[in-house]
Amino acid sequence: MICPLTKNDGEIGSIKYIRMKIDSRYIITFIIGILFVIGYSCKKDSYDKTNTIELGYDYYPLEKGKYVIYNVDSISIDAVSAKYDTTHYQLKEVLSDTIFSEDRTIQRYKIERFVRRDSNQIWEIKNVWQVLQSKTCLIRIEENVPLVKQVYPMIIGQTWNINQYDTLPKKINTLKSFDIKDTINGKIFEKIAQTVQLDFSSYYQKQYETEKYVRGIGLVYKQLIDVESQSKNGNLVDINKPIMDRITMGTIITWTIYSHN
Repeated sequence: MICPLTKNDGEIGSIKYIRMKIDSRYIITFIIGILFVIGYSCKKDSYDKTNTIELGYDYYPLEKGKYVIYNVDSISIDAVSAKYDTTHYQLKEVLSDTIFSEDRTIQRYKIERFVRRDSNQIWEIKNVWQVLQSKTCLIRIEENVPLVKQVYPMIIGQTWNINQYDTLPKKINTLKSFDIKDTINGKIFEKIAQTVQLDFSSYYQKQYETEKYVRGIGLVYKQLIDVESQSKNGNLVDINKPIMDRITMGTIITWTIYSHN
């Protein structure tokens, strides 16, 4: 599925051309271009033709002042060198100021991101991202890279290119489920939507990326797994075991909701 920011393929081509420029003024122009075509090309109603399926906007509610705090665990493994490093910290994302286009018809939000080692420490600013939500999709601009995180209406099994509006390689995102009950960090959530960006597994490698969203809150869980299991230096691996039980090298990063407002 394509997030239809514009009906004119030529406009998309020009946007991608702008993104290839490394000068900051071209990046700004690119972002403004995305906001413009979103504001004037997305004309869907709040419900589908049957008037029974909600689009799912509230899986990423945009309201100034809302925040989510995550516990982040990053594990780095190098079994050959006997290195098993684990880093834990907290990450806070706050929807702060709203930003309008010059004609004040298109609105986006700043995401101020803070980090600290634990709940006893003072927050330190990490960086600032942006997010905007049209009637057909949600885009987070992370490190000046626009990523299509959600598309509407939500339909189980639908797919789209998360890198549709940047120059990165094509990467397919899939909506696996929504409005499913699940427990995260000991908290029960009644309506969760899950997307999967990458799911590859073999005897010797596993790559997996997933995100979970809750109605009224937004992102509550995210995990990236990139590991391998290879026989090295005469040390054999038992392929009869699950690969996660015999990792020889790789990283596992997990974001889990800690609190929100």
